[in-house]
Amino acid sequence: MYCQDTLILFIESDEVYIGRPSLYDDFSGSNLDQSRWYGYYPWGGLSLDAKTYTDPSLCNQSNGLLRLSVDTVSVWRVFPNWMIDAKKIESNPSLMRNGHLEINRLTSAIWSKRQFRFGYFEAKCFLPKGKGYWPAFWLYGGNPNEEIDIMEAKGERKASYHVDIHCPNRCDRIKQFGLIDKPFGHWVSTQENISESWVTFSGLWTPEGIWFYFNDRLVAQHKASFSTSMNLIANFSLAMDNGPFSPGPNRKTEFPAEYLIDYIRAWEIPALIDGPLKYKEIKEARFIKVIPTAAKEVTFESSPQGNSKCRLFIEKAVQESEKDREFLPVLELDLTARIQHIDYTFWSPGSYYLRVLNGQRITQIPFIKLD
Repeated sequence: MYCQDTLILFIESDEVYIGRPSLYDDFSGSNLDQSRWYGYYPWGGLSLDAKTYTDPSLCNQSNGLLRLSVDTVSVWRVFPNWMIDAKKIESNPSLMRNGHLEINRLTSAIWSKRQFRFGYFEAKCFLPKGKGYWPAFWLYGGNPNEEIDIMEAKGERKASYHVDIHCPNRCDRIKQFGLIDKPFGHWVSTQENISESWVTFSGLWTPEGIWFYFNDRLVAQHKASFSTSMNLIANFSLAMDNGPFSPGPNRKTEFPAEYLIDYIRAWEIPALIDGPLKYKEIKEARFIKVIPTAAKEVTFESSPQGNSKCRLFIEKAVQESEKDREFLPVLELDLTARIQHIDYTFWSPGSYYLRVLNGQRITQIPFIKLD
């Protein structure tokens, strides 16, 4: 058989932690995977104040990409009663006309059917350029307002994006110099253009805290964490002038527009939940992702930061006894390279392992078994 499963290796100074996928979607095929996602907000996505509706028809998939769109309209539409804030209509009857509501803006979203509690989450995105665009990738748990914003971008900001957390017990507050109490959320400078280019946004969530990554590089961290299970969401919204993430679109903003996603991945790393790993050790760790990309091809993605002393080898078992197994070196991976592709079409039958040499610690991981 081939290497069929993705892995993530989390390597810090003393240990190697192994994660396996809890969600992996490369959006192949012509339709959204209904077993994984809602192509809309389950609560409806209707905003009377903004005259905005998150329309399922604006969530599409083609050519290996998820396509989330926004558009402007001027229509009056009928919505089911469960979507409508009856008290708001009662206090302002002009919002409704003959059972219809005015809609001026259409947005889009996907919402995972599965909930997650801790893990590593990432999306490879192509962000649109334009004033007022507001694409995002985040986790939401409610209870009543627990949220991890891995990425919130603005189409007019070319070299920065926003990270944040929200929680009801002030765990989102931080102190500077031990004196100033303020919200954690802030704009991260990427030092490179993120508009209309392929970039990766990731977040690691453990009981110790939350870490935010841009192109696998650590850019922000916060020590507080949550215990609430959360849904994974990607959405394309529009800001409003004088509202959250102002400014909104102007006359030069183009419609319709698309926010593209190449893949969304999530891994469970059990040892990071129950193990002894501490906040500082996570900051200094290195990630290596092992991704099957074809029948007999696999890609290794290595973070540019983290433990620089570790080495990663592929070895073949030449003695299959569990008690007395021997290995033959095949190759060593270059961990200074962010991406490496390995083609094992012509490898001889047998069992192959990944060996991580981490100081004096050796960790061996089953990798491929070829018949």
